[in-house]
Amino acid sequence: MPSGARQAARRMRASPGSRSRRPTPPLRSTTILRCARRRRWWRSAGPVLAGLLLCALLLVIARPALATSSALQGQWRSADTTEPPPPPAADAAGWQTFDPAVFTRFANPDEQAWLVLRPAGGSWPQPPWVLSVINVGLQTVILHAPDGEPVASARLGWREGSAWPAHGRLAFVLTSALPADAPLLLRVDSRGAIAAPMRFAAQPAGDFVHSDGIWLALASACLAIMLAMAVVALLFALLLRDPTFLYYAIFITGYAFVLALQSGYVYAPLGWSALAQEPRLWGRCTVALSIVAAALFFMHFVDLERYSLRARRLLLGYVAIVGVLALAGFVPGGSELGRLLINPLLILGAVLFLGVAALAAWRGSFYARLFMLGWTPLLLATVLGSAQLYGVTRGWIWSDEAAFVCGAVEALVFSLALAYRTLGLRLAYEQARLQADVDPLTGLFNRRGWSLRAAHLEAAAHDGAPLSLLFIDIDLFKQLNDRVGHHAGDIVLRRLADAIRHELRRDDVCGRYGGEEFVVALPATAAAQAVQIAERIRNTLLTRYEPGEARATISVGVAALLRDETMPMLLRRADRAMYAAKRSGRDRVVLASANEDGADAP
Repeated sequence: MPSGARQAARRMRASPGSRSRRPTPPLRSTTILRCARRRRWWRSAGPVLAGLLLCALLLVIARPALATSSALQGQWRSADTTEPPPPPAADAAGWQTFDPAVFTRFANPDEQAWLVLRPAGGSWPQPPWVLSVINVGLQTVILHAPDGEPVASARLGWREGSAWPAHGRLAFVLTSALPADAPLLLRVDSRGAIAAPMRFAAQPAGDFVHSDGIWLALASACLAIMLAMAVVALLFALLLRDPTFLYYAIFITGYAFVLALQSGYVYAPLGWSALAQEPRLWGRCTVALSIVAAALFFMHFVDLERYSLRARRLLLGYVAIVGVLALAGFVPGGSELGRLLINPLLILGAVLFLGVAALAAWRGSFYARLFMLGWTPLLLATVLGSAQLYGVTRGWIWSDEAAFVCGAVEALVFSLALAYRTLGLRLAYEQARLQADVDPLTGLFNRRGWSLRAAHLEAAAHDGAPLSLLFIDIDLFKQLNDRVGHHAGDIVLRRLADAIRHELRRDDVCGRYGGEEFVVALPATAAAQAVQIAERIRNTLLTRYEPGEARATISVGVAALLRDETMPMLLRRADRAMYAAKRSGRDRVVLASANEDGADAP
């Protein structure tokens, strides 16, 4: 056997051609669709249940390992004066008892309240110990000595006296031993602030430092996650020109800032004391901006224009109400209205978002289900935290920690969902670009797609690797169409495409160059091997026809790339070789050769 034939046989054994395959069937079969209709409720209920399960796990994981605190007993009453009252008896009239370990709201807005704390076990901890006031909001707390003199005052961002630096709470340190029956007297000043429910803990100083460090580490990690996801989203918004990422970045940044403001993180450890001058203004503006950005992100991400136009209008109306309420805070009397309605609006908005997402999920939106998965834990944390203002969920003491963790988890889930969405858009773009380069009838590349890929092979060939080209034309194709119709001609074109695919390797590039003309680029293939491949394609075509189908033969011109030759010059030589095959009687393969001036002599 000649060496060229042996090399060609070895080449075909080593790299078997890829046969044509039927299109991949859709992922959802009729049976799957039928089951999906029967279980359609899972589209909306499934993500909610998964989110609730995730939230339940978070409430266990996110709770800081607080040291055991001493049990306290408490009494309180509204204050109409700043003069400290005498310590009341346990059953004194006009005083209400409360459990300091759970959240309790003591004063209405623009009011004050007096609180008395006593040790439930009969004695105070050994000094030094710390009295923590948790979830103080924007209220001011003044600690009085047993004789009624104020010894320390604190609010988020400001402290004086014996108040310690603390994170997420107020801390009053007591360095002197107190008599067992001595009460602690506190005044809560809610004037100009929302009267947030508070709870109290008495801890040894070492235990307080430990729990404060845990809280700081947890809050810092969660805020870092949210801000990192926001930065990534902002970069994607700039690169992809997609406003969905921009709305998401604004929403997550706003939510992180609101958490940091409400918990006092912006004051300690960040030290942004300037924000303490107008915390309500900053909070009101940030909450409004975050809600607007969340609504816009949700509408774009879920594609509400497709799944529910009415729900989209409802969300836009809600956003308009929030915006008006935020602007009302800048006019006289509007601040009181905003303070009254902000928490009900937050609860209403959270439920509204979840309901609209459930509707879109019910109608088939995959991204609505992803939104529900990330939104449900945050919704539950927001609703439970806001409900404490009205005396509900008083015993749920992990609201701050849960809000931070649920915000971080939401940022991660939404970031992964956006990444998945971006991947889907990229795949759709690649598919559209590929379809633009593919001939729909034969499944081979069209002229544009083939030329783009052949240019890369030409560059590699000039580095020393051989490159051959086949120019294939169907014999008497016009007469075939005129005699038996264009449908029969289409069948012949598909049979030829199947024959070409059957004989080629993965790296070979074949395409329909126009009409009944096909071109095949064969990298790392010498002219003699290319002639053998062309002969196999010619013979294989005859075996591809089914009984009763119209048959046609092909003429093939073969040319190998010469030194300093370009792809258009190679195409012309192969084309002339193909016409030489037709002049020689058709149904054959002709190898082109080149003389010194570049003219062909087939």
